[in-house]
Amino acid sequence: MFLHEFDRIEAEAFLTLASELIEDDGIITADEDAMLAEYAAALGVYDFVYDAAACAAARDTLAQLNEVSKRKVYMEMYSFAVCDGFEDPTERRSLNMLRECLELDSHICTLLETGVRDLYGVYEQIEAALGAEPAPVKVEG
Repeated sequence: MFLHEFDRIEAEAFLTLASELIEDDGIITADEDAMLAEYAAALGVYDFVYDAAACAAARDTLAQLNEVSKRKVYMEMYSFAVCDGFEDPTERRSLNMLRECLELDSHICTLLETGVRDLYGVYEQIEAALGAEPAPVKVEG
C-alpha cells in the first residue's frame, strides 16, 4: 500500500470509494472484504463503516490531493477492481469516473494498471514457488 501519508479524512475517503468499487459488480468476495480490512488497518481507521451517500464527498476530498497522491489512489483503486481476478465493466466505469475526477492522464493510468497486473503476476509466481513440490531428483553439490 502506498497511501501512508493520508490523514484520517483522506483515508476514510479512500476507503469509501474502495467500498463503492467493491460493490460495483454486485459480488463482494472474501478477498475483497479482507483487502478492505487490511487497508483500513494500515490506514489506522479501525471503525470504518461504508456510507454510500458519502461517495461524492469522498471524490471531492481525493480530488484535492497532489498529483502523486492522486496517482497512488488510482493505482490502489485498480488493485481493488482486479483483486477478485477480473475487472467488471461497472468497475471500469467507476475507474474512468475516478480518473476524470482526479484529472489524471489516461496514459499514466494505463501505466499504473499495467504495474498492478505485473505485481499481481509476481505474487502468483511467489505463491506457486512457495507451494511447489520439491524436484524429483536431488542434485548433491
